[in-house]
Amino acid sequence: MSGFYAEAAAAGYGYGPAFQGLRAAWRRGDEIFAEVALPEEARAEAGRYGLHPALLDSALHAVGLGDPTGETADGLLRLPFAWNDVSLTASGATAVRVRLAPAGPDAVSIELADATGQPVAWVGSLGLRAVRPERVAVMAEAASARGHGDSLFTVRWSQAPRAGGTDGPPTTWAVVGEDPLGLGAAVQGAGIPVDAYPDGASLRAAVEAGVPAPRTVLCTPPAAPAGDHLARTAEETTAGMLGVVQEWLADDGVVDARLAVVTRGAVATGGGDDVVDLAAAATWGLVRTAQTEAPGRFLLVDLDPAAADDSAAAEDVMEALSVARSADE
Repeated sequence: MSGFYAEAAAAGYGYGPAFQGLRAAWRRGDEIFAEVALPEEARAEAGRYGLHPALLDSALHAVGLGDPTGETADGLLRLPFAWNDVSLTASGATAVRVRLAPAGPDAVSIELADATGQPVAWVGSLGLRAVRPERVAVMAEAASARGHGDSLFTVRWSQAPRAGGTDGPPTTWAVVGEDPLGLGAAVQGAGIPVDAYPDGASLRAAVEAGVPAPRTVLCTPPAAPAGDHLARTAEETTAGMLGVVQEWLADDGVVDARLAVVTRGAVATGGGDDVVDLAAAATWGLVRTAQTEAPGRFLLVDLDPAAADDSAAAEDVMEALSVARSADE
């Protein structure tokens, strides 16, 4: 495929070194076949993905070798627009064989297999949109004029000062729902009274019966049924957390309290960290949205996964909660 990426750049497609994975391609009627592979320097990280984004992107480059979706006016760029019926059957691939075929007007189907012919992934239909190269150039120039034309945006974490203890005299806290992280025991071990309730309705009934409303209520994302389908687990966990959030906001009896949603290993705060609880990580986006809609009602706390089995795990819980509460984050 010598010269392909130079010609693509001249036509308006600019690919970095990691995305220049097309090795060979050929046609059979209206089908296109290709072989793509990650460059040597990117192969070590393939195991971190279901399908490495550079490998998937390279699989689409063969579309430029012929038009399996019909005639298109000369000079137009064909860009991926709408993905439908996507399925992944294997992970960590460093090289794949690709078959592209028409899937309706301005759409292709994609099949990916490994070197032995075993399926890796398929896309029932990828809709393509044709745009003029000058339009892409105008958009790039506009982004550059705003000062972000060639930027990579990342989340950076700032270290907060260690907490000096609890804020004010001890008040009763509460734990709602299951407590797999041992939050109740950690709070109690710090000398703070803590009540436990099986669900939000039980807490509401206690407050209505005259029990003083706690100022801090702890919970963990509801556990999804055990299974090996990560996407379904994340969806069910997030749906369960949505119910907790809605119930919390609807309860006028705890309007002055803050619900602390506590996870362990759901957030990476440094380059060497890894997210070990992907299902719980999905709930962070949900609760962040709730924080913007209801300021002061929610607190997000993630605990160090390395301390999960440590004798100082309880201290880790209280340290994280105290820092987050005092920093008002």
